[in-house]
Amino acid sequence: CNAGVMALPDEATQDGYDVQMQTNHLSHWVLSSELWPLLVTAGERTGDARLVFHSSGVRNFVKKLIPKYYGKNGGNLGGNGSRGRWVRYGHTKLANIVCTYALADRVEKAGVNKVKVLVAEPGLAATNLQRTAGASGGMSESTTACIFTMTGQSAEDGACPLLACMANADAQNGDFYIPKGGAA
Repeated sequence: CNAGVMALPDEATQDGYDVQMQTNHLSHWVLSSELWPLLVTAGERTGDARLVFHSSGVRNFVKKLIPKYYGKNGGNLGGNGSRGRWVRYGHTKLANIVCTYALADRVEKAGVNKVKVLVAEPGLAATNLQRTAGASGGMSESTTACIFTMTGQSAEDGACPLLACMANADAQNGDFYIPKGGAA
């Protein structure tokens, strides 16, 4: 699951949630819930089905889950300054990790051993999401380009943790794949 937006203004969806939270996390949960019976069936038929969530290092901006970010408070979550945009984004990516671990635990306790729930983080990857978010999140295009040139990696390299979650034969339920570090 990785429909993603990043560093957007503090706006609410029609449902009242922060637009980033609804796009980056809540929609994934709804999609996963709807597809769950098919994943279980696929796992039973093939021996291995996987649900992979996507996180981000920006989750580290957030030290704990703060309930207001997960409720119908869109438009009232810190304004449109750079910090508020990134904190809201960080909460969406922390939510994806917490959801992964909670669902992996439930899968294990329920004995659904043919479905694995994993999470990946791409690291700092030069994608269009990064370029557009830099500008909307308070960084100029030249600053964003400089950061990626000095410390970033290609979009292809950033996809490696996601590919590992999808295809690594040794992947275990609940694994967290990050760049250059294997499973967390």
